Amino acid sequence: MFKYAFVAVLALALTGCLVMVDSDSRALQTVWSEGDVARLEVGRSDEQFVRDTFGDPTSRLSYADGTAVWKYRNRSEKDTEVGVFLIFAVDVEEERIETLSIEFADGVVSNYWIDEERF
Repeated sequence: MFKYAFVAVLALALTGCLVMVDSDSRALQTVWSEGDVARLEVGRSDEQFVRDTFGDPTSRLSYADGTAVWKYRNRSEKDTEVGVFLIFAVDVEEERIETLSIEFADGVVSNYWIDEERF
């Protein structure tokens, strides 16, 4: 009985050594941070504050009703390698784009949101 329990525990312990997961993330383009976004105040922050904080937007959209949306993008890449010892290895690369959209009405922030895309 003790012999079988020892073999089972040894097999479980060695199983953990057979699987490898390695992950690496790197920023490709960073324009804004969560701290910058937290400083935005709906109804109070104006276009000059946004320009001073985030710089020039990646794109600008203007609408007939006078509202405008400025967009800022962050790009990052994540590389994950998963392998089973001497059997196979899989390398997965993922690009992530986060877009901060800031809506203005009469030159003041009226709304903002973050969209995320993964490729």
